[in-house]
Amino acid sequence: MAGLAGLALAGALLAAGRGALIEAAAVEPFRVEVASPHAPAADGRWAGRVVPPELAARVVVRVDGEIRGGPEGHAQKDMSAARDDSGGHALEAMSRVAEVDGHGAGTNGRGPEGHVYENMFEGTLSVALGDAPGLRLIEVELPRQGGAEVATDAALVGPFRARYDDSPGCGAGVRVAARAIDRLVLPPLRDKLLAAAPSIGLLGPGTTLEEASVTLRGDALWFRVALAGEHRIAVSGALEVRVAGPRQLGVRLASLGPVEFTGTLRTRATLGAAGLGAIVTGPLAPLGALAGYALADGYIDRRARQEVETQLTAALAVASAIPLIPERAELIVGEPRSRATLAFCAVAIESGGIAAHLSVRPDKPDPKTSQEASRVRTRLAAIPGPARHGLALPPLRPVAPTADAEVELSLDTVDALLDAWTANGLLGDLMGRAQWVERVDEALGEWTTLGLAEIEVRLPPSLSPGTGDGWALTVAGLRLGLTGSEGEDPGEVLVAGRGFVRPHYDARRGRLALAGTIDRLRLSCARAGALWPCFAALLEMGDVEARLDALLAPGAAGLPGIEVRALLRDGTRALRDGGLELADLAISYPQPGVLRVAAEVR
Repeated sequence: MAGLAGLALAGALLAAGRGALIEAAAVEPFRVEVASPHAPAADGRWAGRVVPPELAARVVVRVDGEIRGGPEGHAQKDMSAARDDSGGHALEAMSRVAEVDGHGAGTNGRGPEGHVYENMFEGTLSVALGDAPGLRLIEVELPRQGGAEVATDAALVGPFRARYDDSPGCGAGVRVAARAIDRLVLPPLRDKLLAAAPSIGLLGPGTTLEEASVTLRGDALWFRVALAGEHRIAVSGALEVRVAGPRQLGVRLASLGPVEFTGTLRTRATLGAAGLGAIVTGPLAPLGALAGYALADGYIDRRARQEVETQLTAALAVASAIPLIPERAELIVGEPRSRATLAFCAVAIESGGIAAHLSVRPDKPDPKTSQEASRVRTRLAAIPGPARHGLALPPLRPVAPTADAEVELSLDTVDALLDAWTANGLLGDLMGRAQWVERVDEALGEWTTLGLAEIEVRLPPSLSPGTGDGWALTVAGLRLGLTGSEGEDPGEVLVAGRGFVRPHYDARRGRLALAGTIDRLRLSCARAGALWPCFAALLEMGDVEARLDALLAPGAAGLPGIEVRALLRDGTRALRDGGLELADLAISYPQPGVLRVAAEVR
């Protein structure tokens, strides 16, 4: 009996203690302590500590919307939808979620994929974030009767690429169809050739262009040119093309066909040689005349071929030294911080056209003031480098573009640009130019007393291949400078969210811009080394996700864009008067992580 009484007393004490802990937890605000909010996860894991620790057994941790942990490593049901008025079922379900690999909530449970809920008595949590590089959205949800509380963090997962590396990879591709070269490039070249012909003494002012053609075949350009004036000159041959430097394509005369040269000068030379041969040979005058004619004719052919070959070789050497792409280009016209270094990687020529792969390396930041230099150092220290997905462009061959011209970009190239533009502050300034602060401030004023003074971009947006029609987007590290908040200082208000982004072409304006949608948006307040749930009602009452979708919709100018029609026209004025005109533009995704923009030009 004494033992039974002791057991009953111990049970009563445990029950009383548990009730006291739950009561204390109900008084102390829920929060999650982290080493650094919205930061890189060097080991591919996220770790945090639930405070009060007694609540750790009840929380659910989601990574990118999926619950991690549970028996067999399977995702559990969304517990926020499993609550009832008493909250009992939710408590029971949460305790089941906290049991991983058969261990109870008070042990170090470890799932088969390494998803861990560690030491629930201390409130510590550790979750594997997976192998795919980029940002992860991490939500720690505590179910309550009046509505779940969610503390949101984000972690940046590697591997990362070294910034400003000399070998950034060939992440951009260009393809030009043979039919486009025939239609758009050869006509102005023919005009220029004909305009220069009268200055050649052997041709004269009445020169006509009989033929000027280029055929693409087997990594070579096969050409034939025929000009007729006072004399007629025709030449044909093959030019080999190869990468000769970061910005040059080397062109070499691979073969030269017969050089046709006819006219009065050739006739005089051969007839004079025939007469001289007849005088010298005397009685054998007919044979001497024929020999003299043949020798002179052959000499003229050899001299003409030698002269053409010499001139072509010299001209090709000059042409090979001419940079075909700029060493540095502003990817956003008029914005020096968008500059990148371009370099050829490989080139291929087939009957379908010409294709080339290029590397795109963002320039290092060049701050102009000590204050901006300090901000750049802070951003660079916070971001290990651009995520490396290891996604490659489609092979150069076969060279068969479906449009006049195609441009391809890999996900790694875009991520490297976003990383660089976050570090040098350009991304934040682009948001400023799109009036995000003013738009959000105006929207907040419609249903709250809050205002928005600034948006600080601390982490670059993260892209992943998505499902085909666009790329998945994760944003984090956005600090909102809110005004008008009452009561306790909320600390730093941080935004994290997920959605999709895709380029959109406005044919009427000739503008290529980004558009997107938001699927999940979370706010957390960071103070005293912890993340606190905050402003959840603000998001729900204001239907903020729908408002953001409206700002991100095609044509809303919420995201930056490029005036591609004007750029093409201005960039090709040297080729033809008025430049080339963009007729149509289509966007596709030929393989995961690769964007292709195909243009029809007239």
